[in-house]
Amino acid sequence: CRNRTVEMAPLAGLISLLRRASAPAAGGVGVSAASALSALTSRLPDLVPPPEFPSRIEPLPEGVSNIDNNMYADPALSSTWHQADTSSDFATLQLVNAARIPYFDRVWRQQLGLSEKREGSFLEVGCGGGVATSALARLGYQMSGVDPAQPALDAAREHARQLGVQDRIVFLRGSAYDLSAFADASFDGILLADVLEHLLDLPSAVREVHRVLKPGGVFVFDTINRTYHSYLTAIVLAQDVFGMLPPNTHDWRLFIKPHELAFLLQANGFLVDTAQFRGMVPSLWPDPAVLTRALRRGSRSLPPPPVGDFFEVASLEANYLGWAQKPSPAATISREGSAGSVAEAAAAAPGIAVGKKGTGQHVLFADGELAMQYRAFRQSARL
Repeated sequence: CRNRTVEMAPLAGLISLLRRASAPAAGGVGVSAASALSALTSRLPDLVPPPEFPSRIEPLPEGVSNIDNNMYADPALSSTWHQADTSSDFATLQLVNAARIPYFDRVWRQQLGLSEKREGSFLEVGCGGGVATSALARLGYQMSGVDPAQPALDAAREHARQLGVQDRIVFLRGSAYDLSAFADASFDGILLADVLEHLLDLPSAVREVHRVLKPGGVFVFDTINRTYHSYLTAIVLAQDVFGMLPPNTHDWRLFIKPHELAFLLQANGFLVDTAQFRGMVPSLWPDPAVLTRALRRGSRSLPPPPVGDFFEVASLEANYLGWAQKPSPAATISREGSAGSVAEAAAAAPGIAVGKKGTGQHVLFADGELAMQYRAFRQSARL
């Protein structure tokens, strides 16, 4: 953090200067513009991210994070999942669908060899209000959705009914840590959309996904990288400044680096290559008229940010998409990773199961051992 503090000193000084400059002039001249500028600068939080957890891929104790996962059980917030205004609250996830649904569909169809009918059985873990579940059902997927929050499930069922896809979706209460409602090898594909960065016990969730996924099945996901870029965009701007998300929706320390997630997936029997991961960013449609009206009103609240549908990009600096595959039980271990992939680097670290498509092995680690193996992996991979 020391280097980050030094790097951000000029920007922090600029913010301080903007605050002083935003003070109204004598006689009230420029009060409206100054008020709006002050509203922005006074709401900027600390521009230096908090210290990271010692290990993101080990279970974290309850209470260690300030993330508020209980908000999804709030009936008032649950009414925002499918509202027309996508500039705030849970409705913002509708914007992400534009990038992630085509990616998930493409990966499942390619890797599972699906026809346009999209045969098979699929599960979304942490489905919330069914924003992604219903979108996939509209494409023809037979979906199940699991979430611990009953108000979110109620919103999901109502949305599915309005879309006319209720016959292709089953929603039920459950947790990412406990999918005991399903037998082993139940699903051809499993989805965790905007969920991994909310979990304190990633290993337990990954093990449950692996258990209920069929051999050869494909796990797809979207999550957020733990970078300074994601801190500025997801925490400072989206959450704290513009208030697009409720307070404590995210904790930057729970974001997951792609190579951390790849290591965890490989350690639990998945085949994964970060070269297949893709980023996604929002489109921008700045509307000067909206900002002008806000300035003229002298409002101390900021206008909605000029954010539109997300689209797929190569950069993994913030939001990113990925997939992993559960190998068949008859597969044997191969130490031949594809050139330049995380699998190749991990192969050099002891105790890590890696391999080409169709190979792999489930490796169990005792508490603390996974972090130790990950440190060896990072040293080998020079990450």
